[in-house]
Amino acid sequence: MASEAQCILALDEHEALLARLENVVGLGVVPLDEDDGGKLGMAVAVYVRKKLPPSRLAEKDVVPEMLTVHKGKRVVEVPTRVIEQGKVVLEKR
Repeated sequence: MASEAQCILALDEHEALLARLENVVGLGVVPLDEDDGGKLGMAVAVYVRKKLPPSRLAEKDVVPEMLTVHKGKRVVEVPTRVIEQGKVVLEKR
């Protein structure tokens, strides 16, 4: 179970890698609920245009299930959650 602070640290460490993945349109931090394996806590949200099974993506574009964060001597595993967002466009004013 990851804390919000650990998720923010994971985003800081992995943002460049995650943002380069094909299909990714945004990143954030979201709470997990019981539907996410029964564990409560927080996760790094990876927003995608269309949620696809890993078999339909190039290996380099698959979102990892966990991100490793180094905090001092501790190593923490932070879960990710892929969320289908759809196409993101800038609205005209």
